[in-house]
Order: sequence, then C-alpha cells, then structure tokens
Amino acid sequence: MTEEDTLNNKNEYYLEKGKKKINFLNNQTRYYIKKRKQFLKKMNISYQESKLITFQQKLNYLIIHESSFYKSQMADKILIHEYSKRILGKDICVPIIKTYDKAEEINLNELPNKFVLKCNHGSKMNILCKNKTAFNITKARIRLNRWMKIDYGMIHAEFQYSYIRRKIFLAPYLGDNIIDYEFFCFNGQPKFVRVQKKLDEKEHIYLHNYYDLNWTLTDIETGYLYYKRFPKIKIEKPKNLELMIDYSKKLSEEFAFIRVDFYDINYTIYLSELTFSPSNSLMTFKNKKQSIYLGNLLDISKIKPTLFNK
Repeated sequence: MTEEDTLNNKNEYYLEKGKKKINFLNNQTRYYIKKRKQFLKKMNISYQESKLITFQQKLNYLIIHESSFYKSQMADKILIHEYSKRILGKDICVPIIKTYDKAEEINLNELPNKFVLKCNHGSKMNILCKNKTAFNITKARIRLNRWMKIDYGMIHAEFQYSYIRRKIFLAPYLGDNIIDYEFFCFNGQPKFVRVQKKLDEKEHIYLHNYYDLNWTLTDIETGYLYYKRFPKIKIEKPKNLELMIDYSKKLSEEFAFIRVDFYDINYTIYLSELTFSPSNSLMTFKNKKQSIYLGNLLDISKIKPTLFNK
C-alpha cells in the first residue's frame, strides 16, 4: 500500500465538519497545527520552533514534521510484525491468531478459552477474556464496532494512527498483571527503561519506575495521577534485559525518538508496540529540570521538513 493509495481512500480519509466533507490531505496541516497548539496551551507548554529545549517541545516538533504515513506502518499493531521481521530478521511480536474486518466475523466457538481481542489502530482498545464460557460476545462486538469507527489520529492529532487500515485481531492471553518494559530510545540509542506494573486494578494505580540500562532506579518521575514512582517497590532486573536493549537499538535506529515496549514472560521476549508520541507528546515530569534533561538527549537537527510544513 502506497501513501497515494491510502490518501485516495475517501471513505477513511475524509473529515466530517457538519455536513461538509473536508479533504484530509489538503487540510491536515492547518488542523494539525491548530490541535497541537490547543493541547500545548492546555498543558501550559510553550512552543516556538526557534526555542525547543524540553522533551515535550521536541516531541511535538517531531510529530509535526516527521512522516506520519511512514510511522503508521510501525504504529499499526498488525504491520509491526512485518517491521520486526525486516529489522530483526524474525517476528518477536505477540502472535496473531486471526484478523477480522468487522466484529460480526468473530465466531465465539472458534476462540480459545482465554484470549485477547484488539483493534490495531489506537490505544487501550483491548478486550481480555479469561474464561470463554462467561464471555459476552454481543457486548464485545458492540464495543469493537464502536472502536472501529474511531479515527484515533484525529482525536489527539497523532496522524500516524489515521493512516492505519482498521482491523480487529485475536491474540493469546499471556497472563495476569504482566510487566511492561518500555525503552525510551533517542536517535537510535535506548537511554532508560520505564517499568509499568498494575498495582491496584480497582483504583487504576500503576507503578511507573524509570531505570537506567544498568537497572539502577533513576529519579525521573512523571506527573500523572494514577501513574506514580514507587521507589520502595523492588522490581527485579529482567533476565533478558541485554537482549531487549539490543533489540531496542535495532528497532529505533532510523528514528529521532521512539519508545519500544516489550514483555518478558517465561524467558521469552515479546515486542508489544512501538510508540512515537507517548501520552500524546505531552508527558509531564516532576519538574522542568527533568524535561530539559530528557530534551537534551534528543537531537532533532537532522529532521527534514515533510508534508506538514509544505
């Protein structure tokens, strides 16, 4: 699929504004800049392209100036398998059992007892099933169909998601309370790994501890309500840390910034996802000093202007 083929798909790539349809390609620059400015203002983040210092400022520069179409092929939770094979020579992603174009195609009798149903074009579009006999397929189809109608890229002006051809896929259930190992990679070099672990499902409390590559806990702390630093909770160094670091270097080599996420389950590494704009490129930190420190790790000087500023 070429960029031209994608943009010519009028059913998916036209925006609705009242009763008037607006061409996505002709208007995305204006819409994109407007939305990004709104988000930045809401988060009290200044943005002048002559004065880009913090991590958030530089991420927003990348989200505006890098090719969203190219990034969509890595953000797509199905096409990421092809990227893994191309870069690593093998597919290390969580296996896909089956794909669907619409929820009505899902046959409950064909599903394993435990499984996960996901959409490939956004975040938090997952349905977990631990026992098929208690699974309500009707409610699941309604939710999946609702997600399939969402242009996730338009919600937060992250257009890499808008280019994805939406599908549903079936994946195996890997276990309970799995730890995410999220490698923040700057210009092809992983600098630290954020561990995400659910602590309280009812209250949606998550551990967010940042470790350097020697597995020393850093003082980096994000300023989210439910995602917190817990220095007293010991997270064991994963057995496959060095291999995950190596994979992160290879998978991030061609990008100024990307977050490479893994699971390490029973000594097996799974590539979970690749993220270009974590928290919509608006991550808040404990203080501005930390934002500047992370910003200094990111060199954007070689980024060439693309579609969004023509």
